[in-house]
Amino acid sequence: MENKILSTVKAWLPHCILECHQDSEYSVLQDVAEYCLTRFEGEVEEQQMAKEAMNIIGILYGGGSLHVRNAIENEFLERLACCESPASLRKHLAYFPKEMRQVYMKTILEN
Repeated sequence: MENKILSTVKAWLPHCILECHQDSEYSVLQDVAEYCLTRFEGEVEEQQMAKEAMNIIGILYGGGSLHVRNAIENEFLERLACCESPASLRKHLAYFPKEMRQVYMKTILEN
């Protein structure tokens, strides 16, 4: 049975996930984080693709249950935060929907 994370990512961001990870919501969220990380520093089109993926995750987060929000914080945001540096933080925050910026900052500070 698919949950909200799996069904949403498979419908809107199928190009972000590895075939072997399609059954685990945690792996799927990590795949989307990796997708975004590889496109943050790319061409403008690639950056736009990362921003679109971030918006989909933001919609999931905003309308999600406690389980969905925790999964996004623990798998998606945590993965992004591990690769963050002071020099890139401002630029990367611009990719996030406004509602998720504060959550991302909280994730960085807690880890």
